[in-house]
Amino acid sequence: MFSQISIKIAGCFLLINTVACGGGSDPAPIQPTQPPVVVVPQPELFHCSNDTTCPEIIISGAPHAGDAFRGYGDPSLEFDEPTNTLWLTYSWLNVLISDPNPPIEFDLGVRTHLAKSIDGGNSFEFVKEINTPEIEAHPDTGVQGWSTHEVPTLLKQPDDSWQLLWFKYFNPLGTIAGVDERQEFLYWRTLSSTPEDLGTNSEVWARAAAASTSWNAPIDLNTISEISDCTVMTEPALFAFNNDVYLTSSCLVVDSTGRRTDLERLVLLKEVNNDYEFIGTILDSADAADLGVDVIQQADISVARDGSIIMIVTPIILTNDPDHQGCIVFEFDDFSNASIKRGSNGQALARNIITADGNGLGPGLCTYDAASESGVMLVIVTVSQNGTDVEFSLRATGVHP
Repeated sequence: MFSQISIKIAGCFLLINTVACGGGSDPAPIQPTQPPVVVVPQPELFHCSNDTTCPEIIISGAPHAGDAFRGYGDPSLEFDEPTNTLWLTYSWLNVLISDPNPPIEFDLGVRTHLAKSIDGGNSFEFVKEINTPEIEAHPDTGVQGWSTHEVPTLLKQPDDSWQLLWFKYFNPLGTIAGVDERQEFLYWRTLSSTPEDLGTNSEVWARAAAASTSWNAPIDLNTISEISDCTVMTEPALFAFNNDVYLTSSCLVVDSTGRRTDLERLVLLKEVNNDYEFIGTILDSADAADLGVDVIQQADISVARDGSIIMIVTPIILTNDPDHQGCIVFEFDDFSNASIKRGSNGQALARNIITADGNGLGPGLCTYDAASESGVMLVIVTVSQNGTDVEFSLRATGVHP
């Protein structure tokens, strides 16, 4: 036996298990409500074929080198609205002769170029070389090696000045084919009031644990507690938000057991008083596992045409052929907290997935600017069957996330 309690609300009586409003017959029992169906948006898919359906971008005035190692890699786009000009930085590849005496010794050269487009990204023309590989001595050992410059990132800063940041490393002369001897990983940068003057005042900028203090980098990123375990900070991407400059970087961890892909992650830093502060981890090894890959690298942050802040990354399966698996676009839920949009299961939600032809290193290394008719730019790497010829081909996908 029980007593029924009623409460009158706005002319209706709310009773336990029943609702009665006014007179009439006994009300029907309330049916249990079903949980709402959550519809997870499916990413848009695009495949960039190595043909005219995904046209190649050739920089006027700076074609591919006529070498076995050639092409354009690591593109970074930035639009300058007052001059209606799209600026593009990228890696330009060629073969270096380390010793001309027989047997001739070769190394792989990478440098930073600057180009521009005045027709909305339909064509680009070469402007200048920002840096070039040079033979230098290791400051600690005296060993001779090449300075190599990769992964440039270009930004028009909130004060209308320009910053170009890139990844520089030391490569000992006479690298054995197939052996990675890269050492001394550093960030370098150049600042200028105009893009045309970038490169005139280049300076060493930041280091992590794998670089000697003898290179005199003013910033030690390992002093930031949240990334103190990062052996190498690589593949930078600059972005401006709310009058601040941000840096996204890949954190690589190496310990006595070797490379720790389980600790690798993409982190977001904010530039403060000529230094950086940690904002958050954007993607980590759990996100890589969700995608079925080993690591996620080569971030590029931009604004989509609908105003969303997006990040394009390259998913990588190590020791695979190809290891780069194209590009994936994610959308930030809260950029100020390094938060990517995620589903109810916690998985990061892909907005676009772009695959492509290619082998060896494979397709990836994407960039995007909403002002460019090229859409997302992607690099297709093609290695010849005998492995002696490697070409990096820059492609216009036409995809606008």
